[in-house]
Amino acid sequence: MAVIKPALKTKTAAAPAKAAAAAGGCPDGCKWCEKGECWTSGQIEKPKGKGKGKGKGKGYGKGGGGGGLMGQLMQMLGGGGGGKSWGKGGGKFNSFKVDKSGGELGEFTGTIKSFGFSKNYGFIECEEAGQGDIFLHGDQKKGYQPGQTVKFECVLNKDGKANAINLKSGLK
Repeated sequence: MAVIKPALKTKTAAAPAKAAAAAGGCPDGCKWCEKGECWTSGQIEKPKGKGKGKGKGKGYGKGGGGGGLMGQLMQMLGGGGGGKSWGKGGGKFNSFKVDKSGGELGEFTGTIKSFGFSKNYGFIECEEAGQGDIFLHGDQKKGYQPGQTVKFECVLNKDGKANAINLKSGLK
């Protein structure tokens, strides 16, 4: 809302453009002078602050904020919303579907040999199963870490490859 200066309230509204020209601003009389709302000629005080203009501020592309180092960190962790993420799925993995079509071999004890946390799978070393390294999906791993001894059920998938399911502590 415009604030009219007290000195200008006494003047009549019939000739605001002429009053503005006499005050030293807007010699042609702009549309604001005609309405009595020109701050260039001193009819009203110039508004303070940024206002609601169509400014061409610092947009920096798509995705809506969250830029800088913190934004990149949130993006790598799979959060933060807008923009594109690195890789497929942004850190969310599909749930593992157990395929027992090749048969069940039984329960064995082995040691978690390796686990790739970024790939969400690893392998269990177990000589007694006779299958070499046994595939371990992250959904089956629970809280166990590489180097720990675990009991597990070994099943074969449709391709005849060994998978470990239903892990339990191997210390019992």
